Amino acid sequence: MVAALGLLTSCDPSKDSLSIPGDSGLTGEQLANGFSVVQYGDEDYTIEAADGNYFTFTTSPSRVVKIYQLDEDGNENVLSAGTANGKFKIVPKRGNPSEQTYYIETHDYNGNVIVGKKTANVYVPQELDPVVRWLASDAYGSKTWQWDTEFRDGAVWGNLGYAPGDGDSFVNDGNGIWWGSTPEGLTDQLKHSDTGVATGEESADARMIIYDDGNIACFDAGGNQIRKGKYSVEGWTGERNHASVDGSQTAWSYGTLTTTEGAILFPFQINGGGTKPTNFEIMQLDANHLKLIYAAPGTGSWGEATWWAFKSSSDDEAALTAFGTKAWTWDTEWRDGAVWGNLGYAPGDGDSFVNDGNGIWWGSTPEGLTDQLKHSDTGNATGEESSDAYMTFDWATGKVKSYAGDGTEIRSGNFAVTLWYGGDRDQASVDGSQANWAYGTLTTDGGSILFPFKINGGGEKPTDFEIMQLDENHLKLIYAAPGTGSWSEATWWAFKKK
Repeated sequence: MVAALGLLTSCDPSKDSLSIPGDSGLTGEQLANGFSVVQYGDEDYTIEAADGNYFTFTTSPSRVVKIYQLDEDGNENVLSAGTANGKFKIVPKRGNPSEQTYYIETHDYNGNVIVGKKTANVYVPQELDPVVRWLASDAYGSKTWQWDTEFRDGAVWGNLGYAPGDGDSFVNDGNGIWWGSTPEGLTDQLKHSDTGVATGEESADARMIIYDDGNIACFDAGGNQIRKGKYSVEGWTGERNHASVDGSQTAWSYGTLTTTEGAILFPFQINGGGTKPTNFEIMQLDANHLKLIYAAPGTGSWGEATWWAFKSSSDDEAALTAFGTKAWTWDTEWRDGAVWGNLGYAPGDGDSFVNDGNGIWWGSTPEGLTDQLKHSDTGNATGEESSDAYMTFDWATGKVKSYAGDGTEIRSGNFAVTLWYGGDRDQASVDGSQANWAYGTLTTDGGSILFPFKINGGGEKPTDFEIMQLDENHLKLIYAAPGTGSWSEATWWAFKKK
């Protein structure tokens, strides 16, 4: 994540109490010359590196400073503020310039603002191919995939009559599928494997990790490696524009996943005598889903083919931004049209809130928010009180912007996802009563999201939201003030992909 995503401090240093009367003639160049840094290659600041992303700084003579970068709109992304010595980091996204400019600001003895300019060479990973971002993430270097038991009543591998319709009909409706096995049921399908021996991939908790360096590794539920291999992708454009092997369907797949033998989970052709295919048609690939088909050369329409279904919840960037600018609107389908309201906090684990609305006391529809303006900071309607209102999260800039239904911008700010534990619900509730509560924290500048107000908070605009759900189509948030106990009042929001 770029520094703009994770460092949202916005305070300005006050008049420099450590400066001296002679500072009244201080120039930006002198300020920059008196600013010294040491760069480190690790977040623990233990290994010095000439292109390190992590900085310690000192000022001479000692001055309270603010350190920031400017985004493309000229807005400040503050890296550090209010100290004369300290730490900051500059971690650009892949593909950005390694030479980064930042600014140091202070006040002289007379209160004048003095700004110095510095540059630093930092490490920037090589930009990934777009398809590798989806398969292996852009931020984390790898992405965890598991069996998708939500696709076909728990079935994740099986056979189908090949290409009976276009690719969308397979992904959306399972068109052509004859039969499928659950993960655990694969122990009864070892006649299709090359050894006939269970390996541990016959479990809903088995995992396949795809790395951004072209490697794949498969693990059982206990984390023991089953096998590993290599992969590449051919023909990916992001469009379903590849024909089926028999040519009967032109809008069939997105491209081809090529692997070494046995690289994926349960990598066997059905009724193939242990054959381990190496070329798979990519039928679906997004933030949360990967579906594959293998059809042997010469397979005709309705000839037997093999299918696989995987899911992932480990990549917050892909889900929230789609590696571009992704729009979210009010989720009126979740709670009888209600999208914002209050709840008794953390009465059960996070799944119980998302699946059943556990703890919710009350909620308002988007249009009903016009009657809830007593909770806002102005008391005025802005246009977000509509089911057509929406907000966008921009991957490249780290900006979130809210809009009325007619496209009029309401407000904007920076955002970051923090405390994200690889897609596991491992963040505890603020009172500690629920260990498996949230997936992470969405941090924004105050007032950036739609109707960003704490209920009964006198216009308070929280900046840290617990992420209760984040996938390709859903975003649910909760704000509980520090010290909120179980069943005490908190605020919830529900959004869906626009």
